[in-house]
Amino acid sequence: MGNAEAKDEFEAMVAQAEAAVAALRDSYREQLLLDVASLLDIWAGLEQGAAPADIMQKVHAVAHNVKGQGGSFGYDLVTSIGASLCDYIRSGERQNADELNIVHAHIKILKMVGDNDIAGDGGETGERIVAKLAALTR
Repeated sequence: MGNAEAKDEFEAMVAQAEAAVAALRDSYREQLLLDVASLLDIWAGLEQGAAPADIMQKVHAVAHNVKGQGGSFGYDLVTSIGASLCDYIRSGERQNADELNIVHAHIKILKMVGDNDIAGDGGETGERIVAKLAALTR
């Protein structure tokens, strides 16, 4: 096989890989929406009287997955929000109303990002979201 043929074959493989990543990116949004629905269901348990510590553990598990997957599929803002939520939950018990409202704000923001398919870092909107979450979680 000559250099030209090898180069053509390599470019074809790269194109296939890029197409596969694009398909996964599209399916990731569906997964994000499912994860957000799961977070909302978990949160509903809190509103129905479940122990905050149990709810925080469940929220953290889903948020950890969101954090880990978002950036892999071109949703860096989702990763930032998930990381903020995970860090916030890990840094305290999160049982009083103000703390729980901050957790809920993260969930609502993830829903907004998923519903509006805000990919990448979200541009100026993403910067404002990350800054607001940073201020809330200090």
